[in-house]
Amino acid sequence: FAGTLPMATSYTSGVSHAGVAVANWSGSFDCGVCRRKRLIAAEFSKKMLEKKRADPSAELKCKKCVEAAQKAEQASSKAAADGSVHRCATCGKDLPGSEFTKPQLKKGPGKQRCATCVAAAQDDDAAVASDKKMTDLASARKALADAEKAGTVADQLKASAKVAALEGELVTGIKPRRGGGRGRSSTARGSRR
Repeated sequence: FAGTLPMATSYTSGVSHAGVAVANWSGSFDCGVCRRKRLIAAEFSKKMLEKKRADPSAELKCKKCVEAAQKAEQASSKAAADGSVHRCATCGKDLPGSEFTKPQLKKGPGKQRCATCVAAAQDDDAAVASDKKMTDLASARKALADAEKAGTVADQLKASAKVAALEGELVTGIKPRRGGGRGRSSTARGSRR
């Protein structure tokens, strides 16, 4: 921590807070549909990562393949439209059944959303989550820079650990866990209450 480290504004620049090239980082996840290998956790949804952690032999589907499957389902639902008209619960428009996916049509009147509204909601949710991660990472990098300028070694270490944890979460999809304090637990010392 003696010198100052180059600061990157985001992963899109391809450089981490420590000046390490992250453009070539690879993960340990493989897509079972498109067969891309060594993908980072950011390429998969949270549900897919939870599925993999619960069953390591489970086959994963990357976000790109999920989107392609959704588009194919929308195209097939348009082809199989029965000519009925449904009201979208979000935009309030009366649209033909071909504008709704099968799962949305099964929800029944008042709960159905058209494919356009569903896609917009998913994009908004993904953008909010991504923006929050990048905002947290940027504030952690700023705290690290401040600690390097005027903080103690402990402050620098704490700030650096936070940046590393956030970068690790972005790559692996695993949130960091805090330890349970100092040393052994009370049961390890023999005191059972």
